This record gives sequence, C-alpha cells and structure tokens, in this order.
Amino acid sequence: MNRFFFHLVGTDTRLCDHKGKEFSDLSYAHRHAMLLIHKMVTLDDESDWQGWSIEVTDASDRSVLSVLFPQASRFQFKRPARLSDRDTAGR
Repeated sequence: MNRFFFHLVGTDTRLCDHKGKEFSDLSYAHRHAMLLIHKMVTLDDESDWQGWSIEVTDASDRSVLSVLFPQASRFQFKRPARLSDRDTAGR
C-alpha cells in the first residue's frame, strides 16, 4: 500500500492534507480525488471552484497527479427535458 496526500489548491491558497490515505495504486488515489471534488461541489455549490484542483502527492511530497475541479456549474449538466412520445395531436 502507498500513502497519498490530497492537497486542495487554489490560485492563492493551498490547504495541505497532513494525514493522507493509503491506496494500492494511483488509479485508486485518482478516484478518491474525484470523489473529494464531487463532495465539495455538491456540498457547496455556491462557491466558484474555477481554478481549484486536488494535488495528489506521495509520501515524499512529490506531486504525482493533479485533478481539476469542473469549470462549469453542476446545474449546467441537467438532463434535457423529456420529449413526449405523443405527437402534437395527442396520439
């Protein structure tokens, strides 16, 4: 198992993860970073997350991955209105 650290990075801000989390490989660390981003955007959809990312580092503080926050609001990803199966004459 490898220990990865998930730092929240903005334009002028860096919030460091001092605890980290153990995963067997980088793909699991990537998935965890994506889940962190999803949780943050879902819990605080009022904030402007443009330019923010999760920087993933290894135990020697070497950057191994950077995952960007989505640039669009989650509200822009709504499903399109469902089209009726009926024609305009109600058939």
